[in-house]
Amino acid sequence: MLITEPFEEIVARIEGEAQEGFFHTGAQIVVSQEGERVLDVAVGHTHLHEPYRTETLSSLYCAAKPTVTVAVLALIAQDELSIDDKLGDVVEDLPARWIAERTIEQVLAHTAGLHVVNTILARILPERSREGWVYASEPPAGWKFGVDRAYSEFGGWFMLGKVIEALTEEPFDLWVRDNVLAPYGVPADDLILRIHPEDYERFYPRISATLDLTMEQAVPLLAEVGPETTAEWNPSFGAYGTMEAVATFYEGLLGDLDGANVVLPAELLQQAVAPRLPVKFDPTLNRDAGFGLGFMTPLSSHEFGKSPSDQAFGHAGQGGTSFAMADPASDLVLAVLFNAGLDADTALSFRRVNLVSSIYKSLGL
Repeated sequence: MLITEPFEEIVARIEGEAQEGFFHTGAQIVVSQEGERVLDVAVGHTHLHEPYRTETLSSLYCAAKPTVTVAVLALIAQDELSIDDKLGDVVEDLPARWIAERTIEQVLAHTAGLHVVNTILARILPERSREGWVYASEPPAGWKFGVDRAYSEFGGWFMLGKVIEALTEEPFDLWVRDNVLAPYGVPADDLILRIHPEDYERFYPRISATLDLTMEQAVPLLAEVGPETTAEWNPSFGAYGTMEAVATFYEGLLGDLDGANVVLPAELLQQAVAPRLPVKFDPTLNRDAGFGLGFMTPLSSHEFGKSPSDQAFGHAGQGGTSFAMADPASDLVLAVLFNAGLDADTALSFRRVNLVSSIYKSLGL
């Protein structure tokens, strides 16, 4: 672990909160600036009351969506795909014509009308039933594709996984691992988009379940550590990882924005991390929100507070448990995971905003 002087007070506060157990019992936080790690810490304990470590794996939920986003962008950079391609031109025999007509840009920008498939029902449904449900879930009457926008928790990234597999003829998770994460230097065992059954016993001892703290007592979401859930084909929110790995991924993105061209050319990535439409009310998130192509931006519209610059981009996971971001204006990367889901006001407007603000202040930003 690494705790530099500016962050001692923040870490002490997070440790105290873990001991109290009101907001979480364990956390990982990684901060890097100008390519140098200035904070890399884990505090508290897992659902099994074992020490929460920097190598502990947790469900990342939607915070891992950008890994799939970058895989799709990499296929565009390789001229295997176009942002204007329709899903039906890539994925054969799509039974829903309205989905077949949607473009890659519309899916990435959350304007494809695929938002009606929500995460709770997606988690409840057996994996074998999800595909048919996506195709049967039509957008609201009068939906204007490419203009109306609503955050797609499940349906959009389900289809992007299909696109990756149709073009590469490989499982989406392995293609992302080999063509996005590996080039950025992300260890294969520290950010896993799908834990295949033959690997389950190897990863199981490192996995910690998220706690649901919205009820009278803490409830561990034990399905997260079971072999059925970890092995799901789920490009939308099926990943497990550490904040060290997520931070490394975002450091790679900043490098490509600066012209490194490891995975993506700077011009294409810049298009993806810039807002596509004005900030407006999002019916899924129930707040005003803005998006680029597969990234949340501006972050001020996603309860990251006022500290990040207008250039900052990132993504958050279920219930405010995990989030990560990069801010090109200050060459800053931040990756955070709390092992507990809270009500939205506490998790987002209180916990997330205050932590991000404190980190910026600690760095004199």
